[in-house]
Amino acid sequence: MLTAARIKAQPVPAPGKVKKLTDGDGLYLLYTSNGKKAWRFKFRFAGRENSLSFGPYPDVPIEVARERAVEARATLRRGENPAAVKREAREAAATDAAMTFGRVGAEYLKLDSTKAPKTIKKHAWLFERLAKFHSRPLSSIQTLEIVTACRALEAAGKRETAHRLAAFAARVYRYATQSGYTTHNPARDLRGALKPIEVESREGITDPAKFGTLMRHVDTYPKVATRHALILLALTAVRPGELRAAEWLEIDLDKAEWTIPAVRTKMRKPHWVPLSRQAVAVLKAQREISGTWIDDTGRYVFPQERTAKRPMSDGTLSAALAVLGYNKGGWLTTDAQQPHGFRVSFSSLMNGAGHDPKIIEACLAHGLPDKVAAIYNRAQHKPERRVLMQAWADLIDELKTSQ
Repeated sequence: MLTAARIKAQPVPAPGKVKKLTDGDGLYLLYTSNGKKAWRFKFRFAGRENSLSFGPYPDVPIEVARERAVEARATLRRGENPAAVKREAREAAATDAAMTFGRVGAEYLKLDSTKAPKTIKKHAWLFERLAKFHSRPLSSIQTLEIVTACRALEAAGKRETAHRLAAFAARVYRYATQSGYTTHNPARDLRGALKPIEVESREGITDPAKFGTLMRHVDTYPKVATRHALILLALTAVRPGELRAAEWLEIDLDKAEWTIPAVRTKMRKPHWVPLSRQAVAVLKAQREISGTWIDDTGRYVFPQERTAKRPMSDGTLSAALAVLGYNKGGWLTTDAQQPHGFRVSFSSLMNGAGHDPKIIEACLAHGLPDKVAAIYNRAQHKPERRVLMQAWADLIDELKTSQ
């Protein structure tokens, strides 16, 4: 067997010559005339002689070379070719190095093409928050690194954003493992690493008299378009985002109906909204303000004040309710009302009035677990939904004048 002293004592081979210093069982040190030494392992596989390189000496010490020889012999006993196994491992390492978080994350984002523009924008924003990982191979990123990035947001008071970032990282890694890009998933162990989100309820007034007072206050809001939007939010019980981005091409005032396309609904299904007489009157008044659809001018029912090419901004309705004193902590603290809360008010008051819960749920576009039943309900409940929404509009008028 070779020793460091024996290797050191060997003279340099003559020019053009090589010397093999045998360690035993196929392992030897190849010594060339330029003074370089490299480990080789000789073996036979499928009746043919092969050799395997274990690296240069002394970078690879004798003990390490022997360990690699032991592994190669174990591979042979399993009926595998050590050279092929090494080549596959080298190729896998090259592939692993190429599969960076940035590359796979960008590939994952392409799956968002069918999602709502708001979701696409949000995911792209989260991806950029993880930019420091973009050049890193997936296999090199550790759980603590992701947790640290999320906790930085948490420390800045952005607890919900921190949770969204963790969830996004987990989705990228899940996609990577499902696609066979890696078996390493540090995002799998993020559960419990962050403080829980403090969920704030979406307040909605459910007392009939107080709701009537709210609607009287809404009627006094000075900005006409915003006032119209709040009234329609109450009359239609749609989600605030669906109302803000409403387009005139979706609305048929002659038929008194509004069809929200699937791309803009939470359930990703078209939502048919019957328009009460009161809702039609508000829309006709709003059309005098926003105009009719010509190119980009007048496209939106509720355009921004500064440009007709964009719909009403996200915070406009909340800000209006705050001005009226219906924000949490405002001068009407006990009667807080969020834009989404009009749906709460509609559901509570109409259920309290004894109307059919199934029809109420259909008007709210809540999904049903049975897809066949959902299609049936959409087709069969239109007359009942129209009657219900007219009854709701009439109830609002009644509540506004009851005091």
